[in-house]
Amino acid sequence: MPIGLSREVNKTAGRARLEATAVLLIGLAATSIFLPSEGDVISIFAFAAIGVGVSLTVATVVEGLQGVRSLIRVDLLMLWVLYGLTFFEFLFPQDALDTGLTVAAAKNGTIATCLGFAGLSIGRHLVPFRSKSKFAAFTDVQPRSIFALFVFATLVGYFHILWAVNFDPIEMIRQMLLPRFQQSWGRERYGGDISALLFEVGALIYLIPPLAGLMYARSNDFSTLQRAIVTLVLLLTIFYGFTGGTRNVLATYLITFFGAYYLNKQKIKFWKLALQGGGVVALLLVASQLMLEFRSAGATNFSYSNAQRASVYIDRNLIVISRLTEVFPDTYDFLGWDIPYHILIHPIPRMLWAGKPEGLSVTVESVVGTDQATIASTFVGESYMAGGMLGVLLAGILFGAGGEMWNRVGRDARMPFSQLLYASGFFCAAISMRSALWMSVTMLPTLALWLYGKLWLSRASRRRTHPLTSSGGKEV
Repeated sequence: MPIGLSREVNKTAGRARLEATAVLLIGLAATSIFLPSEGDVISIFAFAAIGVGVSLTVATVVEGLQGVRSLIRVDLLMLWVLYGLTFFEFLFPQDALDTGLTVAAAKNGTIATCLGFAGLSIGRHLVPFRSKSKFAAFTDVQPRSIFALFVFATLVGYFHILWAVNFDPIEMIRQMLLPRFQQSWGRERYGGDISALLFEVGALIYLIPPLAGLMYARSNDFSTLQRAIVTLVLLLTIFYGFTGGTRNVLATYLITFFGAYYLNKQKIKFWKLALQGGGVVALLLVASQLMLEFRSAGATNFSYSNAQRASVYIDRNLIVISRLTEVFPDTYDFLGWDIPYHILIHPIPRMLWAGKPEGLSVTVESVVGTDQATIASTFVGESYMAGGMLGVLLAGILFGAGGEMWNRVGRDARMPFSQLLYASGFFCAAISMRSALWMSVTMLPTLALWLYGKLWLSRASRRRTHPLTSSGGKEV
């Protein structure tokens, strides 16, 4: 692309983003100001769900006028994932829900969440808008190298599962159908043995969907046998995600698959993207309701009638956030740097650090009063625990700036591997919205992919470009 044209395109895209941010900020402000002061808590959440949803939709349309590819961005993904985790379920009737919240707490929780959205939208403008990033400057990669990487990610990713079942694939499938936490490859919360380390390495499974998306988009570059292997492994991975019962994992599989697929397609039609995207959202809604029953009962005792719910259920994160505003800082002091510290140390295996802290000084579970293993509160709830409303705004700004920095990796990327690397980052972006504490862990598969590109693929490309003799090292 000519420099002058590139600058003009960047200028136009930057202007559209400013307009979209203005629309979103005005909508967030109006929603927060006009929140009902009377009535039940659910009506407050429903009002905010409509206000924020309309604002975010209009802002997305403003940016979409620049072209379909302008919508495949990390910052937009984070905004919509946060909406899905907080407000989306309150677009539907929740009549039987007893939150135990006061109106004041519901309003505070809603305003805190709106601040998170505002921080995300503002933060992306604090990073200079550039068209390219040297971080992802890779030469073209041979299809055989992409397929080899897919096989490697599959073998290493599923190794801890196969190892736990003595490499019996039938037993692996059988245990996938058991209720949640009854699989032999399950990891103890504070595990410090070799199996826990293998479990962490198994995160390479998250590279399978984006790799498959790339190969589906460029299917002509791969043989029939290779395409068949990719399809079987992808179906197994989606099945594994569904039977695992963790809905954000299944959603991440689909997001990274379609992200890599569309980034590598030569032509993208808006109607096709909208149709497939709508189908995926509908599929996730149905699957998310079924998974709640499936993960508790397993395949043997699963009942479709029991899985049917009167209303849409995500995680009720907005209720948890509102409850956190009731107890911080009145009952508990703000946690301050405790949360950033745990984000940094989270990836370190306990096998290598026996004295690693076991958790936050005050957990969301203890505040909510439950014995569940984990309770989600999104990055909004965690950053409120750290520093209140200011903490939420600052965390949102940092995430927004980080999203824009990652957008540089995918912007104008031409090489398949660069597009793959960019799409793999959707995993970290999406999961970080659900919990900032997992940010440093979920970026590891992308880091591994980058190291593979820099240390192996780039070296292999140089060998192809400058062949050397095996003896004297002279060019042939």
